[in-house]
Amino acid sequence: MTLQGYQFDKAKVTPEADAQLYSYLAQSSDKKVISGMTATATGLNVYVTAGKALVQGRLVDNGQQMQLTAQANKTGYVCITIDLTQNNTSTGTPGTSGYSPVNNQLRLELVSVLNQQDLNSGGLIYTFPLYSYVSTGTSVALTKLERNYYKAIESTVIDLGWGLKVTATKSGKYIFVNGATTPASSAGTSGGANVGVRVPEGFRPPSGQEVTIKLQGNNGQWGSYVVTSDGNIKLITGGMNVGYTFHINGSWVAE
Repeated sequence: MTLQGYQFDKAKVTPEADAQLYSYLAQSSDKKVISGMTATATGLNVYVTAGKALVQGRLVDNGQQMQLTAQANKTGYVCITIDLTQNNTSTGTPGTSGYSPVNNQLRLELVSVLNQQDLNSGGLIYTFPLYSYVSTGTSVALTKLERNYYKAIESTVIDLGWGLKVTATKSGKYIFVNGATTPASSAGTSGGANVGVRVPEGFRPPSGQEVTIKLQGNNGQWGSYVVTSDGNIKLITGGMNVGYTFHINGSWVAE
């Protein structure tokens, strides 16, 4: 059968098909912690609170605090690991109250290296990091990976160079850049001036795409920046003199 449908009468819906659908619908909210799952450390023990996450369309529910123990003098990540090389089992009879599945494809663990395959395109293993960590002989320092925790609205300040700064706001997968700023030193180019990597991950345009940020001054001057998918900013044309206010705007869809 070359044409398959899943949301149809008598259709067989597999976990793989379900995950592909949820991942597509979630868009930029996929691969995010939905609630909880914060971590603390005491000695070499790491404690992860209860919570939920959506990982490549698969809902993960941690029902209670879990403890992990780090090895001394190591670096790595606190991860949710989905491992489809493992086989799930069950007890009891399907359709009865005594039936209980045993999920061997899901782990909360410490890993030294991330393995992030596309589970919805034939991949088998995906490690979803919650925190990075560095351990000494007696303790663990944790760093929360904020980009992997869902926020309805996020914001960041983008440095455009020459003292020009603007706030970028992210709502879902959409980025909005709006504000007014005054340069600390005069800027201008007709051939392009590279500013550098100033746009953080999560706010960048999709791979291979470029977007534009425009500036309009109250003195009639204007400027135009290009933002690339690696977060780099380049002033491509225009001029902005000290002592004037420039209104900034731009919008795009984040990767």
